[in-house]
Amino acid sequence: MTKIMVTGTAGFIGFHLTRRLLQQSVDVVGVDNLNAYYDVQLKKDRLQQLQEFSNFNYVQQDVSDRTAMADLFREQQC
Repeated sequence: MTKIMVTGTAGFIGFHLTRRLLQQSVDVVGVDNLNAYYDVQLKKDRLQQLQEFSNFNYVQQDVSDRTAMADLFREQQC
C-alpha cells in the first residue's frame, strides 16, 4: 500500500490534499507544527476531521528540523 507524507496538513491546501488521499485509501502521515500564522483552533479542527480516518497518522513537528524529519522518514518509511 502507498504511504505519503503531507507537510502543512492542517493548512488549507494540505488539509484538502490529505483528505482526498485518505478517501482514496492512501496511508497519510500528516506533519504540521501548528504555528500561529493563522487560527490554531481552525487547524486543530481540521486535524480532528482527518483523525477520523484510520489510515491517517499525525505528527506535530517543524519541517525545518532536519534531524527530526530524517528520523520521521525513517520511522514512517515514506
